Amino acid sequence: MGAARYSATAAQLMQRLITSIEAALMPRRCAFCGVVASDDERCVCADCKADLPWIRSSCEFCAMPLTGSTPQGVPCADCQLDPPPFTATLAPLHYSFPVDAAIKAFKFHRKLHYQPAFSDILLGVLAHLSEDIDAVLPVPLHRWRRMRRGFNQAEELARPVQKQLRLPLLDNVVRAKPTSYQSGLDAAERRRNLRSVFRVRGSINANHVLIIDDVITTGETCRQLARVLFQSGVTKVSVLAVARASKMGPYGGLQQRSYTDGLKL
Repeated sequence: MGAARYSATAAQLMQRLITSIEAALMPRRCAFCGVVASDDERCVCADCKADLPWIRSSCEFCAMPLTGSTPQGVPCADCQLDPPPFTATLAPLHYSFPVDAAIKAFKFHRKLHYQPAFSDILLGVLAHLSEDIDAVLPVPLHRWRRMRRGFNQAEELARPVQKQLRLPLLDNVVRAKPTSYQSGLDAAERRRNLRSVFRVRGSINANHVLIIDDVITTGETCRQLARVLFQSGVTKVSVLAVARASKMGPYGGLQQRSYTDGLKL
């Protein structure tokens, strides 16, 4: 017993030593401005955290930023006209500078130092998710695009979330055929581009799946994923993304649904 306790203490001391050496040689820096971040700031410094384009009020079904006061639980006008198949959708940031530039650099130019910052932002809003979520699904990339890019950005964002929630990460939903890039396409074009793209291999042992992506534009990708999940027996789907694209700028709207309260980055 004494030897085991001594061994555990020695291991803890060694880990602290390694951490101290890493901090001295490779100090953690803010992903956005590059300044050395303090221990409690993690991957985004306090100044950048304050300056990020947080969404203060949004529709809880599609995460579209709202400009007026909408009662909680009431869908936005777009969702009333075309109800999404999601139980909830969370996206804490506007897809505007510097978030849009950082996501493009992360996704298309392999600037992987943004991943911990984006993942920490997602981890900070997990309390807003339903407690009955029982599986996590990163939006799949086609294998050819993954080979060219070297990674799937949605999967990189999803792994810390999956680990924090202690839930399985689904890997049997695939993008069965290559598609053109979604950038620049309107909603109808995205719908045609994604038709019959996703496939489920085998079965899914989950009732409420959380889809994770970097940015929501029209939501069509997640709609198509939800369709194949429902066909496989899943009963509920929610969506979590870093940012939401919209016509509204980052400084409009009321603070109805705030993601920054208690957020630690």
